[in-house]
Amino acid sequence: MEWSCGIPRPCNHEVETTARMGDRPHSLGLRRSGLPCSNPRRGCDAMRICHVVYAYFPADPRVRREVESLRGAGHEVDVICLRDDGELSRETVRGVGVVRVPLLARLQYVLFFLLSLVQLIRLHRHRAFQAVHVHSLPDFQVFCTLPLKLRSIPVVLDLHEALPEMMVARLRIGFRSLLVRLARLAERLSVRFADQVITVNEAVKGVVAERTGRSDIVVVMNSPDAYALRSGDTAPLRLRLGLDSDPTIVYVGGINPERDLETLFRAISSLRNRFPVHVIIAGYGDPEYLAAIRGVSSALPFAHPVLFLPRIPQDEVQTYLDLSSIGVVSYEENALTQVAIPTKVFEYAAAGKPMA
Repeated sequence: MEWSCGIPRPCNHEVETTARMGDRPHSLGLRRSGLPCSNPRRGCDAMRICHVVYAYFPADPRVRREVESLRGAGHEVDVICLRDDGELSRETVRGVGVVRVPLLARLQYVLFFLLSLVQLIRLHRHRAFQAVHVHSLPDFQVFCTLPLKLRSIPVVLDLHEALPEMMVARLRIGFRSLLVRLARLAERLSVRFADQVITVNEAVKGVVAERTGRSDIVVVMNSPDAYALRSGDTAPLRLRLGLDSDPTIVYVGGINPERDLETLFRAISSLRNRFPVHVIIAGYGDPEYLAAIRGVSSALPFAHPVLFLPRIPQDEVQTYLDLSSIGVVSYEENALTQVAIPTKVFEYAAAGKPMA
């Protein structure tokens, strides 16, 4: 074990699966605490940790897996996140205290930053956190931990994506544009502020390390949920959705331009006479892009109408994936997808689905 900024990190160990994350909580940038035991059943290594994420919980798979791994190792965990329609502002989910900020995922970064800062300070008064784990995007969200960092509480920054590449891809702008230069500045300041930085793969680690000069970034790859290895009965779901026996292609996840769902629609439409299939699109994301692909689906002929569903409950995701005859990972080539590895690849592989 090597030590950096007072936080241990693994030696020669950059790829963690869900199970091993539970066995090695120090890989997430945590350190032993000198405070009294918060969980006597697990000994004095147990810590009180707060995750802050501009996303929904437990819907976000990476956050959920990391939190479950920490809980499995005996740590006490709280999460500050967004609040979706119908969700409680406060609840306990599988032993995790969840505080939801009443905002939807609509690029309200600054407002969430301020509200999460207030919630973090308020929670810390009662919970006395020993570490804070902040997820991007946005990168600058990590600065909500400043009051705690001034008290020598370690901060972990979890880079889910490379912000400059994401802006280039989604806004269709160049790397020299003002917005991207500001994103690079935010990335550099955020990475240098954190005591430990983790990210999703070697490609993102490489570009971030080159831009920020930080070489101790740890890779914790996204991995499929354990339940992805188990198949369930899809007959009730097929009946509920009104599907006949034709093959089905299901997409569950974020809906934004780099998913390139238009290409998927055109391919399925062109094969409709030889291979009639049902198409189900379930998720949330860019409202304009969702409207655009609805328009594409209406304009193209299909053997069956495309079925659009909102974000589905997490405990139903695997049943929908089991319903899919094949796994489809459709991504356009751009600055973001050149450094990203879709989690869907691992989920379909774990479920034994052929992929296209």
